[in-house]
Amino acid sequence: MSIQPPSTVKPLLIALLMANTAAIAAEKPITKFDVITVTTTRSEQKLSEVPSTVSVQDERQIDQQNIKNIQDLIRYEPGVSVSGGNSRFGLSGFTIRGIGGNRVLTQVDGVSVADSFTFGGFLNARRDYVDLDTVKQVEIIRGPASSLYGSDAIGGAVSFITKDAGDYLDAGDDLYLRLKTGYDGSDDSWLRSGTVAGRYGQVDSLVHLGRRSGQATDSYGKHGGTGNKRTKSNPQDYTRDNLLTKFGWDISPQQRLQLTYENFADDTDTQVKSNYGTSNFGAITRSQDAKDSVDRKRYALAHTLDINSIIADRISSQLTYQDSKTRQRTYEQRFAAGQEQSRVRDSDYQEKLWVFNSMLNKSFAIGASEHQLTYGIDLKRTKSSDLRAGSDTVISTGVIKPVKPTSDFPDPTAYEYALFMQDQIKIGNWTLLPGLRYDYYKMEPQVNQNYLNSNAVDANPSNYSDSTVSPKLGVTYQMDDQHSVYGQYAAGYRAPKAVEIFGEFENPGMYQTLSNTSLKAETSDSYELGLRGNYSAGNFGVAVFYNRYSDFIEQSSRPSNNPAFPFGEFQYVNIDRVTIRGAEAKGELFLDAFGLPNGWRALGSVAYARGKDHGTGQALNSVDPLKGVMTLAYNQPNGQFGGDLSWTLVAKKSRFDKTQTAGQFATAGYGTLDLNGWWQLDEHLSINAGLFNLTDKRYWNWGDVQGTSRTNPGLVRASQPGRYAAVNVVWEL
Repeated sequence: MSIQPPSTVKPLLIALLMANTAAIAAEKPITKFDVITVTTTRSEQKLSEVPSTVSVQDERQIDQQNIKNIQDLIRYEPGVSVSGGNSRFGLSGFTIRGIGGNRVLTQVDGVSVADSFTFGGFLNARRDYVDLDTVKQVEIIRGPASSLYGSDAIGGAVSFITKDAGDYLDAGDDLYLRLKTGYDGSDDSWLRSGTVAGRYGQVDSLVHLGRRSGQATDSYGKHGGTGNKRTKSNPQDYTRDNLLTKFGWDISPQQRLQLTYENFADDTDTQVKSNYGTSNFGAITRSQDAKDSVDRKRYALAHTLDINSIIADRISSQLTYQDSKTRQRTYEQRFAAGQEQSRVRDSDYQEKLWVFNSMLNKSFAIGASEHQLTYGIDLKRTKSSDLRAGSDTVISTGVIKPVKPTSDFPDPTAYEYALFMQDQIKIGNWTLLPGLRYDYYKMEPQVNQNYLNSNAVDANPSNYSDSTVSPKLGVTYQMDDQHSVYGQYAAGYRAPKAVEIFGEFENPGMYQTLSNTSLKAETSDSYELGLRGNYSAGNFGVAVFYNRYSDFIEQSSRPSNNPAFPFGEFQYVNIDRVTIRGAEAKGELFLDAFGLPNGWRALGSVAYARGKDHGTGQALNSVDPLKGVMTLAYNQPNGQFGGDLSWTLVAKKSRFDKTQTAGQFATAGYGTLDLNGWWQLDEHLSINAGLFNLTDKRYWNWGDVQGTSRTNPGLVRASQPGRYAAVNVVWEL
C-alpha cells in the first residue's frame, strides 16, 4: 500500500499513543521490572531516567523475533536503519537519525569494531562483525555520545554486550547448557549453536560456538539469467562462524578477573551474474565471481575491584587486542583490447587495535544532593593498512602480467588519549547529568613501497593531530509519580579517518584521488527535549531533537586541470554545515485495563527526521523516510505462549538531493505485516516462529537504492524479500 504522511501514518499512531489518556492517567502506577542500560552513562541506570532516547533489546527478543543479523535487529526500530542486505559485500553499518557509517560507534563489550572502508569497485569493507547469537543485550543510543565515547560516536552508538557465565548460573547452579537451531527463509539459512557455562568454586567459564550458513538474501525479483536485467539476487553461499570463550575468577568477594577470547569468521562466495555480459570502458565482462572473507579476533583481560575508598567505590579496567581483516577477491573473464583475458583482483583491509580503559565509580551525598560520579581514561592505538594486488592473464598466450601491489594510504598508526567525567546529581525531583570529555588524536603515516606504487602526489605526508573537549548536560524533572520531562545538550566530535586525510591514487587516463592533510574534525551540537508518562494501563514517550553538524567530511569530485585525468579528481573536504531535526514517539497500552483479557498489549512507535546540507541547500540523502510500527501482542500470564502482529508503515521518499543522481529512484510508501509467535513447551524447550511480509508486498529500503536511477534495469534486484518464514528451537538445561 502507498501512504502519504501525515494523512495516514500520523493519525493511526497518535491514536494508539494517546488513546484514553485521561483514563490512563487516573490509574495508579504499578510496579514493573525496570529496563537497565549500561551504555548510556557507562554505569547501570534505569532506562526511564535517562535524559535521551535509548532502545534496549535482550536475548529473549532476539529469539522470539527470529533476529539473525543487524538488519533484523532494527526491523521494528523507527529512526534506525541498516542497508545492503542482498549485495555482494553484505550489510553496511547503522544509520541513526540520518547519520551513519563511521559516524556511529559500534562496539562489542566496549570495544569498537573496525571502520568501514571503500576504494574502487573491488574493496568495500563494511561493519557487520557481530554474531547476535552471542549477545545478551543490545543498546542503541540516538544522537551524539562523544562525551563518553569520543570520536566515533558523533551520530550515536550501538553497543553489543555478550553473554557471561553469571547470566545463566544462579546460586547453587554449577552447569548450564543451551542448544539452538533455526531456519530463515529470507536467505535459506540454518543456524546451529551451543552455549555451555559452568562454575567450580570461585572460577566460572562460558563457551559458545555457533554457525549460520545460507545463501543470498532474496529480492522480490523473479527473473534470473545474466546481465544488468537480472532481478533475482546473485547466487551466493555464506558461512558465518563464531567462537566466544570467557574464563572468570572471583579472587575475593571484592575482586574479579576475566579473560575473553572471540573468533568471528564470515566466508562468502558470490557469482556476480548481474555483471556478466556488461561493458565498462570498452571491456566486456564474460563472468565475475567473488570470494570474500571477514575475520575478527578479540582478546580481552578485564578486572574489577571494589575498594570503597574516598576516590572510588569500584574500579573497572580492561585491556583488549583486536585484529580485524576484510579480504575480497574478484575473478573475471573479460574481453579487452581485442583479447580474451583473465583478471584477478585481491584486496585487503586490516585494523589492529589495542585498547585500555579504566573507569572509576563513586557514590556520595552533599547536603540534599545525591551524586553518582563516573570518571576514567580511554587509551587506543590503531594500526590500519590496505592492499590491492592482482594479475592480468592473456588467455591465448598464457602471459601473466602482475599488477603492482598498491596501498591507498600510507599505513598510519592512530593514537587516541581521552579523559572523561560524568556526575549524576539528584536533588529532589531534579536529576542533572553533566559530563565532559577531553580527546587528543594523533595519526602517524608510514610510507611504504605499496603506497608509492599508487603514484601518490604527496610521497612524504606529515603527521596529523587534533584535540577537542566534548561537554554534555542532561536534565530530568519528575513532575509527579507518572510524568517526567527531560532535556539534553550534547557536543559531538569525529576525527578524520586515514583514507580521508592521506588517501591518494592515480589512474592515468581515468581519474585521480588527492589527499587532504588540512581536513578539520567534524563537530556537532545536539539538542533533545522529551516527555515520558508511566501509568498502570500503559506508558508513552515523545521526543524532539535538533542536530547541527559543522565541517562535515564528504568526498567531492571536480574536473581536473590535468588532461591525464579526463574523469576528474576526487578529494575529501569539509562542507559548510548539515542540520537534522525530527521527532520520535512510542507508547504501550495494557489492554486488560480496557476490558480485554490479561496479557494483551498494544504498542506503537514512529520516527520522523528532516536533513539539509546548508552548503548546497539540498536535502540530506542519508535521512530515512517517516516510519511507524504498530503492534498487537499477547503474552499468556503464566508465560507459556505468546505472539504479536506488527504493522510497519513507511512513507515514500519525497525529499532527496536531486543533483546527486540523475533520475534518482524514489522509494514508494509501503506497509508490511509480520506475525511472530512463541511457545514454551516446558521449562527446557521453547519454539519461536515468524511469518514476515504476510501480504507478499514488493518494496525497497531507501538506503539500498540511494544513488540508483529509476531507469536502472536491475532495480528490482535491490528490493526486499517477499513473504517468508523463520523458526528456531531452543533447549536449555
